Amino acid sequence: MSGPDVLVDTNVFVSARNRREPGSGACRRFLDAVDRGKFLARVSVVTVAELRAGLSAEEVPHAWRAILTHFLTSPHYRVEPVDADVAEAGGSLCATARVALPDALIVATGLRRGVSCLVSQDRELAHKPVGLPVRAPEEMLRR
Repeated sequence: MSGPDVLVDTNVFVSARNRREPGSGACRRFLDAVDRGKFLARVSVVTVAELRAGLSAEEVPHAWRAILTHFLTSPHYRVEPVDADVAEAGGSLCATARVALPDALIVATGLRRGVSCLVSQDRELAHKPVGLPVRAPEEMLRR
């Protein structure tokens, strides 16, 4: 059984993969906590697209397939679509909160799915009026 629903931002997965990224250790520990069932991690299809776009052709057969399979088969992850409702909410957020469209679609996904927060390393996003609490991975680990 998974714990509270959270939406996980793309940068958490990117930082967890790259040990030179700031916050990499906290991101890895947070994702390990998801795998142990401490959280139910919702992932927007926008994040799926962003992660795939960041991988080279050589990484696709092994790394990408493993990532995607994990998202689709783990009981602790849910991949969430961008439907018309999410798209409309994302467009509104983009216009009113001055958030980039990918971030707005990710946040709108969380708002429409009723998650408790967005787990992200994006400090700038945390200070925008997006209607969803933004929590750093290390903050989630203290809960």
